[in-house]
Amino acid sequence: MNPLEIIGTISIVAGVLLILIALLLPHKKFGDYSVGGVILIGPIPIIFGKNIKTSLLIILIIVSLLMMILVIAMMGAWP
Repeated sequence: MNPLEIIGTISIVAGVLLILIALLLPHKKFGDYSVGGVILIGPIPIIFGKNIKTSLLIILIIVSLLMMILVIAMMGAWP
């Protein structure tokens, strides 16, 4: 199996697992909340959110940077 196929398969499985974990976590109904998201256009992440100090946005920044590095590495590894 090609290493790029393995990376792709792992990425898909990790994404599905993250979605399932997010659905199973308890959510706050009232009170303080944080909103954020990432839009990936090619290898460039666009990160938006309510408050930059929240842990959600810090995690989004880290994950988007890792995905950007992964995309750039895969573009260089393509034959």
